[in-house]
Amino acid sequence: MKNLFLMGMLCLISNPAFSQEKDSLRRYELDEVVVATTRANTQLKNIPQKVEIIDKGMLQSLPSSNMADVLKTATNLDVIQYPGLSSTIGMRGFSPSAHARSYTLLLLNGNPLGTTNISCLDKDLVERVEVIKGPYSTLYGSDAMGGVINIITKKPVAQNNGSAEVGYGSYGNLKMSASVNGVLSPRSLFRIGFLRNEQRLDYRIGKSNALKLSEKGKLMLDKASFGDVMKNSTWQYNQLNGQYVYNISDSWSTGFDLIYFNANDIKTPGNYWGSYGQSKKDIDRINWNGTLMRKTQKSSLYFSPYFTREVNANYTDNSDTSFVSFNSDIREYGFKMHDNFSLGGFKVLAGADLDVYRYASDRFNGKASPINPYSPNHNNTKAALFSQVTYSKGGLDVNGGLRYNYISYHIEQNDSLQGTGGSENYQTINPSLGLQYKLPYNLKLHGSYGTGFSVPDAFKVAGFYAVSEYLAAWDFWWVKNYMGNPDLEPESSSTIDLGLSYSTPNKFLFLDLTWFTTRHSDKIIETTLDSVVVNQNKVAYDVTTYKNANNSAMNGVELMASTNIGALFSDAFKLELYGNWTYMFNNTVDESFVSSAGKDSIVSRDLLYARKSNANFGVVYDNYKGFLLRLHGRYLGSRLEKDNFSKLRPGLTPEHYYTSGGYTAKDKILQHPEYLVFDFSVGYSVKSYRFGVTVSNLLNENYTEKDGYNMPGRMLMASYSYSF
Repeated sequence: MKNLFLMGMLCLISNPAFSQEKDSLRRYELDEVVVATTRANTQLKNIPQKVEIIDKGMLQSLPSSNMADVLKTATNLDVIQYPGLSSTIGMRGFSPSAHARSYTLLLLNGNPLGTTNISCLDKDLVERVEVIKGPYSTLYGSDAMGGVINIITKKPVAQNNGSAEVGYGSYGNLKMSASVNGVLSPRSLFRIGFLRNEQRLDYRIGKSNALKLSEKGKLMLDKASFGDVMKNSTWQYNQLNGQYVYNISDSWSTGFDLIYFNANDIKTPGNYWGSYGQSKKDIDRINWNGTLMRKTQKSSLYFSPYFTREVNANYTDNSDTSFVSFNSDIREYGFKMHDNFSLGGFKVLAGADLDVYRYASDRFNGKASPINPYSPNHNNTKAALFSQVTYSKGGLDVNGGLRYNYISYHIEQNDSLQGTGGSENYQTINPSLGLQYKLPYNLKLHGSYGTGFSVPDAFKVAGFYAVSEYLAAWDFWWVKNYMGNPDLEPESSSTIDLGLSYSTPNKFLFLDLTWFTTRHSDKIIETTLDSVVVNQNKVAYDVTTYKNANNSAMNGVELMASTNIGALFSDAFKLELYGNWTYMFNNTVDESFVSSAGKDSIVSRDLLYARKSNANFGVVYDNYKGFLLRLHGRYLGSRLEKDNFSKLRPGLTPEHYYTSGGYTAKDKILQHPEYLVFDFSVGYSVKSYRFGVTVSNLLNENYTEKDGYNMPGRMLMASYSYSF
């Protein structure tokens, strides 16, 4: 209690990077935001689809640095997260995926982020985040079934300025950053930023729980983990960014954004027990996109080429003599192009996209001793034409769109995998419709319908290959055969949203309740063929292939609410209570099984990794004179996961397994408990100086985002920054 009191006293005199800039973002009217993700320059208040904005104030006052922690805290997402800068996300019942593709599309300034690992981006250069829930494949194509998250970076402004910040905290956390914004000429602007962030000591796991844990919950976390150290969990990364804008004329402008992320010697603990072996990895990422825009009173033309590359190197262990056992090289490039213009009383968006994805990897059993990779090198190319029409009059807002997609695959021949290579292609069409109507008494009715799709990885569609590995302990070569299925259809979904919102004119109170239902069809699963004839003269046995077999059904409600007491006092200050809650009524997947007699059966099962309920809530106070305080909470509902560590958990028995929702004890499914995590931040700005303290995991919660990988406990961070 004494430590908490001292911590509170420190907090009253400090502030991290809560920059109270001269443009007075505190009085920012969120409804007036132009949502870039719509590609149609549409204001938030005129969009029927469900959109959430993580604005600059929220970003600055959350203790987390990497965008994975920011997103899971600020909006209701499902997360798979490991120590060592690794995470993937899902939403609205679509499970987060740890593979190359995902059901939630991640964008950076409207272009593909190029990775599903959202941890590889620091919030330091982010201006705001737009979260669109529900399918948005009409505008962005594949992988937008669950929704779209568009991360908008800071842009150059017509003013010479800069800032520098240093922060230090628990577990040897040290963060240093600096940025400069400059005016080269009346038409030429630039911005350059650099940061280094590191955790030099292994973190300590939380030792308490705000919600009472059952005996089973304690056994799942392992009773020994409470207050223990997560060994081999240090990390460091650097991020360099540059932005440039040149105004060619009053109508034309061009520019580019460049981000380089480098993280070497990231320690990976394997899991709490270290059973997978302690290791390390390196990550190099680059994101580049250019822009060419023409804006007139009648139209707005936009063209943006982009290029992303992520190189991952995974080592055998964490020693100085370790070597790279596996590395991957993923590249995405292409362009986004569209034009907005008026036609009668309608606003029309029309455009074309080209996206190319290339995957390559290598595997080694010794330094410079290559062995067969886990999968063949492959690529896919997606070309699309799309259009959306918007109509607004009085209290009515309507939009409707259509997208045509052409996708082609190619698998490279690989002799070490006995891979024959191959190519396939197919086409899809995706429509969408949104409607919003303003009712009396400040009520607003909104609804939308959209379809989405997700393309399978290329090696699931074409080619034959074999993966082999020598098991020295048994003096045995293990071989597994894989074959693509050219008849695979893309996974598809259709979603309906219906909602009602209420907002007082003075922004004192806001409420929104949205019901959604999704049908996920043609889910791709693995299946096994007894034998396959390869090249007309060779027979392969026990071949793993893929088929469209399963469907998922998800439905639930989302509640958003906020009240600003300061609105009753002429906005002299801000005292806002806010909350966002998602509850799933149903989240099941139909899985097919084949009995020993060869008869197919379908079993409906609760979906793994997707939480029954998620929520975030808090209170923020801003006196508009430099003092800012936020207490933020996150509720993590229960989730299901397969038990992969049964032999490592003392006291856990088959009696503790989940036996509802289509599962039996033989499936070894664990229902993980619910958790409650609080963060606290407070600070003060005066003139060009800012001081601050943040506390992550204030109540020192012991919890996991992935079974066996306990998250950090309480962490305090103090910082100082100077603007010029």
